[in-house]
Amino acid sequence: MVSSNVAEEDKSCLGYAFSHFGELEEVKKMMEKAWTVNERGKETLLERWKFILDTYQEQPHLVDPHLANILDNLVKMIRDHKDEQQLHITCKLLYHLTKVRGYKIVVRHLPHEIEDLEFVVSLLQKQNVKDTETWETRFVLLLWLSIIVIIPFKMSRFDSGTKEPLADRILSLCKEHLTTPDKSRDAASFLASKFLSRPDARDYALPNFIDWALVAATSENSRESDISGGLMSLAAVVKQSKREDILQYAPTVLSQLVKAKFKDHYYTNIRKLNLKLIQRLGMVFLKSKVASWRYQRGSRSLTIKLNLKSEGEEITTKGGEEDVDEEDYEIPEEIEEVIDELLNGLKDKETTVRWTAAKGIGRVTGRLPSDLADEVVGSLLELFSPRETDSAWHGACLSVAELGRRGLLLPNRLENVVQFITKALVYDERRSNFSVGSHIRDAACYVCWAFARAYEPAVLAPYVEILASSLLIVTVFDREVNCRRAASAAFQENVGRQGTFPHGIEILTTADYFAVGQRSNAYLNISKYIAQFGEYSKPLISHLLDMKVGHWDPSVRDLASKGLNRLTQCDVDFVLSVGIPKLLKMVHSTDLFSSNGATLATGQIVMACSVIADERGCSLKDLLGAETLTKVQDLIDDLIRGNKLRGLGGELMRQAAADFIENCSVAKLPLSFSVLNTWKTVLHDNLSDADLRVQAAAVLAIQAFVAQYYFKKGKVDVSARDELLEFYFTMLRAHEAQRKGFCLAIGTLPAIFMQDKKEEIISNLIRCARITEGTEKWAESRRDALKALSSVATKLVANISDEELHYIYDCFLISLEDYTVDRRGDIGAWVREAALSGIEMLTLELLDKDESRIPTSIIGQTMPCLAQQCVEKIDRTRGHAGRIFHSLLHAQSPQGNKIPGVKSRLDLETIFPKECGVKWSVESETFPLFVKLLKLREYSERILLGLIVSVGGLTERLVKSSSSTLFHELDQMNSAEIKKFCGNILKIFNDFQKVDRVTLPMLKFLDQVFTSERLNSILQDPSSEFSLSLFTSCKTEIVKCGDPNKLMASSEIFCQLLQAENLTTTRKCLVQIAIFLCHRFPRVRKYTADKFYEALLTFADREIIPDENLDSVMNLLSETNWIDGQVDDLKETRRTICELANVPVPTVVKKPA
Repeated sequence: MVSSNVAEEDKSCLGYAFSHFGELEEVKKMMEKAWTVNERGKETLLERWKFILDTYQEQPHLVDPHLANILDNLVKMIRDHKDEQQLHITCKLLYHLTKVRGYKIVVRHLPHEIEDLEFVVSLLQKQNVKDTETWETRFVLLLWLSIIVIIPFKMSRFDSGTKEPLADRILSLCKEHLTTPDKSRDAASFLASKFLSRPDARDYALPNFIDWALVAATSENSRESDISGGLMSLAAVVKQSKREDILQYAPTVLSQLVKAKFKDHYYTNIRKLNLKLIQRLGMVFLKSKVASWRYQRGSRSLTIKLNLKSEGEEITTKGGEEDVDEEDYEIPEEIEEVIDELLNGLKDKETTVRWTAAKGIGRVTGRLPSDLADEVVGSLLELFSPRETDSAWHGACLSVAELGRRGLLLPNRLENVVQFITKALVYDERRSNFSVGSHIRDAACYVCWAFARAYEPAVLAPYVEILASSLLIVTVFDREVNCRRAASAAFQENVGRQGTFPHGIEILTTADYFAVGQRSNAYLNISKYIAQFGEYSKPLISHLLDMKVGHWDPSVRDLASKGLNRLTQCDVDFVLSVGIPKLLKMVHSTDLFSSNGATLATGQIVMACSVIADERGCSLKDLLGAETLTKVQDLIDDLIRGNKLRGLGGELMRQAAADFIENCSVAKLPLSFSVLNTWKTVLHDNLSDADLRVQAAAVLAIQAFVAQYYFKKGKVDVSARDELLEFYFTMLRAHEAQRKGFCLAIGTLPAIFMQDKKEEIISNLIRCARITEGTEKWAESRRDALKALSSVATKLVANISDEELHYIYDCFLISLEDYTVDRRGDIGAWVREAALSGIEMLTLELLDKDESRIPTSIIGQTMPCLAQQCVEKIDRTRGHAGRIFHSLLHAQSPQGNKIPGVKSRLDLETIFPKECGVKWSVESETFPLFVKLLKLREYSERILLGLIVSVGGLTERLVKSSSSTLFHELDQMNSAEIKKFCGNILKIFNDFQKVDRVTLPMLKFLDQVFTSERLNSILQDPSSEFSLSLFTSCKTEIVKCGDPNKLMASSEIFCQLLQAENLTTTRKCLVQIAIFLCHRFPRVRKYTADKFYEALLTFADREIIPDENLDSVMNLLSETNWIDGQVDDLKETRRTICELANVPVPTVVKKPA
C-alpha cells in the first residue's frame, strides 16, 4: 500500500491508493482558522479543503474513522456562529465532506437532539432561497433537519403560541426549497420524505403535500425546477412511506403522471424522475413479497458456496415452478400502465433514463405472479427487433441483465434470450461516416456477466459454445476498448463461476483486461492464440469475413485483413473453401467499404497461403487451385473494368490495390506478362497520385514488386531494369506529386538492382533535391528526394566513389539552407530535417563499413551546421538536430574509432557528455548547452545565426529561454570575446542583407542585447567602429523598404545607438530618426517619436541633445500628434527638433534628369 505522505501532484495519478486518511491534523487546523482568515484566505482554505477531500473521492471509506469527530466540530461551529459569514464558510466545508462521503452516510452522524429543532428551522427561515452563493448552507441545514424530524415526539408539543406551528413551518421550508434550481432541492425532498412518514404528519400533511407536488409538477406554467422538485419529492415520499399510507393516493398520482406525458419531456432529469416515481408507484400497487417462482441458484458468494461444499451441505436450486402455497390476489389494473411506461422508458434516448426503467422493470416484475412476469419478459424480447432503435436494444439488454440478476428470467426463456444477446454482442449500425452500437455491445456483455452469476452450469450448458464464441469475438475484434474489456470480464466471470467454457483458463491468461486494451494486439496476437483451439477458429474467421472486412472504419478493415492472415494458418481449409470465394465476390460489391476490405483481405490471405504452401512443400497454385488462382490474378483487371480505381472512393481502392499487389508479390504469385504490365501501370499511376496515402502504399508495393518480378533466376533483368529506371528519371522531371512518388520509389529499390545505374540515380536525385526556377515551393518533393538519396547512398555505400560521396554531402549541406516559406509556414523545415537524417544515415554507415572514407573536411563543415539547427525556432527540427548532433559526436566504429574531422571534439564532449539525458526539443535544456559553443571559433558564427532567429522570434517561451541563456553566456565573456561576438553580428548582418528571415529577427535581437547592456563596453569605446558599421548595415537594410515592422524595428536600433561614444554614429542616428519622424507611415512616425523620447530619458547621462534644449525637444516629441497630424505641419516640428539638436534638417534629394 502506498503511504499518504506523497507529493500532491502525484496523488491524482492512475492507480494511486491510500491506506488511511493522512490529513486529519491539517483538516482540524483548517476548521480552527476558518473564521479568522480574510476573504482571500477563505478562498485558499476552501480550495485546499476541497483538494484534500477530493483526493479520497475513490476511497471515501477512509474518512469514516474520523467522520464523527470532524462533523462534531463543524456542527459545533454552526451552533456557535456569530454572523452569516461564519455560518456560510462552515456549511461549505460540511457540504464538501457530504459530497465526497455521501449524504446518506453523513446524515447518520449528525446530532438529532430536540433543542436543535427550533434552532435549525429558524436558521433556515432566515436564508434567502434566491441567493446563489449560499446554497451549500441551505443544503446542509435541510439535511440536518431531516435527521432531527424523526424524533419520536409529536411536533405539536414544540409549538409556541407566538409562532406558526412547527410542522407547518417545516412543510413550508420543504416546498420553498423544492422549487429552487440548486442542490438544496435534493436535501428538501429527503427532508419531506422523512417528515411525511411520521405518524402525526401522515394524516393531515401527506394528502395536502401530494396535491401540492402534483400541481407543481403538472401545471402548465411550471418551470423545470418546479417539475423536478415535485417529482423528486413524490418519489422520495413514496419510497419512504408505508405501502398502506400511499396506496389510496397512488392511482391519482399515476393518472396525473401519464396525463402530463413526462416521457416526452425535453429535460433528461425530468424523464428519469418520472420513471423513478412510476416504478415506485408500481411497487405500491403490488404487495411487498419475494416471488416464490423465481430462479434461485443458491449463494451468489463464492466464499460461502465453497465453504458449504467443503462442509458437505447441499446447495439447493429451485425455480421454474410457482410455489403452490403462493397467495393469489388480484393484480390492480394500474400495473399494466406502469409496465407500459417502463417499457417505453427503455427506448429513451438517454442512458440514465433507460437504466432507471430497466431497474424498475426488475423490481416490479419481482412482485408479479409467474404468468404475468412471463408476459413482461415476452414484451421485453419484442424490443430486440430490427425495426427498433439502438436505444431500445440497449434498454432491453439492461432489463434482461436485471431480470437475470434477480432470478426473474426463468430457464425456459433462455433459448430466445441467448439468441438475441448474441446478436446484440455484434450490433453495429452504420450511419454516414460513423456507427452506433458500442453501448449495446457493452450492455450485452453485462448480460453475459449477469448470467454467469445467476444460473447453474447445467442450465447454461446448451448455450456455452455460442456464448463463449460470441464473447471471444467481442474480446478480440470489437472496435471499442471498453467493449473488448467488458467482454473479457464477462468471459472471465463465466469461466470462474460456470467452469464449462472450453479452454477458459488458458485463454484468460492471454486475453486479460489489459492485454485486450491495445486493438492491434487483440486482432493480431490474441486472436491467433484463441483460434488454435478448434472450437473458436471458424467463428472468429467467419466474424471477420461477415462483419469486419467491410467495416466503415479503415483501420478496422486493415486490421481485419491482417487478422485473416494470422488466422489462415489456424484453419486454412475453411479459409480456402469459404473465405476466399466470399471475398472474391465481395470485391465486386457496390459497397465501397466491402470492396476495399475484400481486396485487402484477399492479398493478406494469399500471402499467408504462400507460407503454408512452402511449409507443405507444394506450390501456391496447388494449394489455391487453378480456378481460384486465376480469379486472384485477374482481380486488378476486374477492378479496372469496374471503374473502381477512379471516381468517388477511388483513393481507397487504389490504396487497397497497391496493398494487394505488395502481398501477392511477397507471396510470389505467378503472373502472365499482361497481368504484370497491368500491375505495373496501376502502381505507376498510384505513384503519381496527389493523395499521400495512395503514394505511400504504392511505394511499399514497388519494393516487393520489383524484388519479385524484375529478377530472373536470381539475377537482374537488365533490359527491364533499364526501361523502368529510364521511365522513373523522366518522371523526376515532372510536376511535384510525380517527383515525390517516384523519388520514394527509387529509394526502396534493392541495392543489386541499382548498382550499375548508381551514377544516374544519384545525379537525378541530387538534381531533384535542388531549388530551381519554378520549383521554389516544392519543398515536399525535395524532402522525398533527400530521403531517397539517403536510402540509395546507404545501400550502395560500398560502391559509391569518393567524388560521389562529396556530391551527396554537398547536397545535404545545401539543403540545410532551405528556408522556403508558404501559407503553411516554414516548409523548408521538412527539407532540413530530411537532410539531417541523410547526414546521420550516411555517416554512420560509412563509420560502420569503412571509416577512412568519411570526408573529414565535410564533417568539419557539417557539425557547425548541425549546431545551428539545434538552436533555431522550430521545436521538432531542433530536437531532431540535437539528437543527431549528439549521436554523431559519440558514434564509434566496430573498432572503437570515432568520426574523424569533428573540430574542438574535446570541448564538445565536455559540454555534451555521452550520457547527458537531454530532451533536445526542450529549449530550456538545449540552449544552455549549445550557447557555450559561442566561445569555439569554428562554431560561433553558426550558433549565433541560430540564436539570432530564436531570440528575435515570436514565441514567448522560446525568446525567454534563448535570450536568458545568451545573456548569461555574454556575462562570462572577456572583452576580446565580446569584440569577436560583435564582429560575428556584423558579418551575419552583411551576409544576409535583405533576407527578411534573418534581418528582421536580427533587429529585434540587437534591441534585446542593447537593452540588456551586455555590449556597453563596445558602445562606450570611442575608438570602436562597431556602432558606425552597425548603423551602415541598418541603413542599407531599410533602403526602399516598405515593411512598417522592419522600419519600426530599425528605428529602435537607431535610438539604441544614441548611447554610443562615437559622435559620428550619434549624429547619423539623429538624422535618420528625423527622417522617420516624417515618414509616410503614421505608425512609423509615432513609434519613432516614442522610442526617441524613451532614449532621451534612458541615456540622460549623455549629451545627445544640448541640455538647454532637451526639455523643448521632449515636449515636442510628447505633445505632437504624430498619427493624425499633417505632414507639412510635422515637417515644421521636425525642423525645430533638428535645430535644437544641432543636426541638419533632412531634405529630399532630387534625382538628376
